[in-house]
Amino acid sequence: MPAKQYFAAATLLTLAVAAGAAEETMTSEKLYDQGSYQGTPWVSGGVGIEERNRMLETLADDYNLKLEFAVAQGNYLGDVSVRITKADGAVVMDAKSSGPWFLTKLPPGTYGVQATGFGATFEQTIELPATGLHTLVFNRWTKAGVAQETPGPTY
Repeated sequence: MPAKQYFAAATLLTLAVAAGAAEETMTSEKLYDQGSYQGTPWVSGGVGIEERNRMLETLADDYNLKLEFAVAQGNYLGDVSVRITKADGAVVMDAKSSGPWFLTKLPPGTYGVQATGFGATFEQTIELPATGLHTLVFNRWTKAGVAQETPGPTY
């Protein structure tokens, strides 16, 4: 085989190995934030369909409450503060969701859930049973309100 063909084959092999290593790194890197508040675990993420699918496949069984954040037109939002209280007003969760999904595990009971971001606060109440993953969707933000709170460059 001529030298040019050897060089081309070696280059292709090197690129294939590098692409495989990059793919392995991307799939093994941390895709979501995790933490706890007073011993109560939480996970935040869901940027992109792959990340949301991975969260459902690998984490959903460990949590019983999922919060979703979006504008009324459907676009997901991150950077939302989450505050959850028991019926007596005791705070059981106070965290920042960097992604549009927030998962936590709470004992069965009635909770008030507050989502704050982009100049607005929304509240909902949920009765959590002992089993299953239950979802609250917070989707009353508007694109105009979000844009006003997060001005970006003009084009």
